[in-house]
Amino acid sequence: MTFSAGKIALMGVLIALAIALKLPILSIPNVELLTFVIFTSGFLLGAIEGALVGVIAMCIYTTLISPYGIPPLPIAVAQIVSMGLIGLAGGLASAMVRVATWRRTFSSPLLFAIAVGICGVVLTMIYDLLTNLAVAFVMGQWMPVLVAAVPFALLHILSNLAIFLILSPLLLRLSKTRISGVPA
Repeated sequence: MTFSAGKIALMGVLIALAIALKLPILSIPNVELLTFVIFTSGFLLGAIEGALVGVIAMCIYTTLISPYGIPPLPIAVAQIVSMGLIGLAGGLASAMVRVATWRRTFSSPLLFAIAVGICGVVLTMIYDLLTNLAVAFVMGQWMPVLVAAVPFALLHILSNLAIFLILSPLLLRLSKTRISGVPA
C-alpha cells in the first residue's frame, strides 16, 4: 500500500492535533479529545491510515510527551493497540456509511450523531478494558485495580459520549465530500 504525499501530510497533521488536544485538559481525569481525533482520522482517511495515526500518535505521546512518564510496557502496548483499533474502527465506520443503504440512514444528522456517539462509547469501553487489564496485570492485583477503575472508566465513557455527540456535526461536514461527493 502506498500513500500520497498529501495523505501522509494529513496523517501528520492529525497525529499532531490528537496530541496537541490531549495536553490542555490533562488536569481533568479521563476527559480527552484524542479518541475522537483518532476515530476521525480513520473516518476521513481509511481504516489502515486511521490505525497508523492512532498507533503513531499514542507511541509519540506515551514515550515522549506524557507528563506522567513512560508507562510499563504492558500498559503502553494496551494504549497503543487500543488507539490503533480506534483508528481502524473509524475507517470501518466510514466504509459502512458509504454503503448506499446506510448512506440514506445516516443522511440524518441526528442519526449520524447517535451512531457516532455509540461508536465513541464502545471504543472507549474497549480502550478502558484493555488498559485497565494491563494495569491490573502490572500491579498483580486484579480485583482491587478493576474495581477502583470503574468510576474513572464511567467518567471516560460518558465524557467521550458527549464529545462524540457534540463533534459529530463537524465530522459529518468534513466527510460530506468523501461520502456523497457533494462539497461540504
